[in-house]
Amino acid sequence: YKLMNKGYIDSVESIVKEGKESVVLAGLDKDGNWLAIKVYRTAACDYKNMWKYLVGDPRVRGLKKDRWSVVSTWCKKEFKNLKRAKAFGVTCPDAIAFRENVLVMSFIGEDGIPAPRLVDVELDDPKDVYDMVIDEMIKLSKAGLVHADLSAYNMLWYEKVWIIDFSHSLPLKHHILAEEFLRRDVKNVNKYFNKLGVETLGDEELYEKLIKAWKGG
Repeated sequence: YKLMNKGYIDSVESIVKEGKESVVLAGLDKDGNWLAIKVYRTAACDYKNMWKYLVGDPRVRGLKKDRWSVVSTWCKKEFKNLKRAKAFGVTCPDAIAFRENVLVMSFIGEDGIPAPRLVDVELDDPKDVYDMVIDEMIKLSKAGLVHADLSAYNMLWYEKVWIIDFSHSLPLKHHILAEEFLRRDVKNVNKYFNKLGVETLGDEELYEKLIKAWKGG
């Protein structure tokens, strides 16, 4: 309601996706542009699991260990991650606004119908799409971020690959879990495209490539 009063949202039209962590709604702004409105659940969220992604993130200061504080910080973190990723050219939704547990983003799809997840698309050229994904991962590394939940379930296909769900993302620098999560992202991506018959880079080779991109090599 407060985001609507500020002019970010004109109307809420439908439910796009329901998950254990959040509900994504389709809405419109005052100019008729479609929006994705992500509402984080508070009562049902696994805030103890969220905590481990927030602790150690130098961008998070003075976090209180209660459910509402964790969820609202989680929302703010995804907003910042999207802004950072977009600034480095990552193909992801535009972060428009946030308030407490509500995040407003640009909508990926047409007429309120969301673009399909990569896992739900039959790809004509999986190798070409794999190369696209690697390019996006390199951009993320240059932004100093690890997605930390990257898989074919968190990518959309809308003329090209779009990376979504940046709530888990954290800085490669100063976070004790960054290396572990980057290796997991690499493994998930390679495993998926291996199943499609793509001759991928080795896990370690891709990991080193991303670290090199992060360090400016």
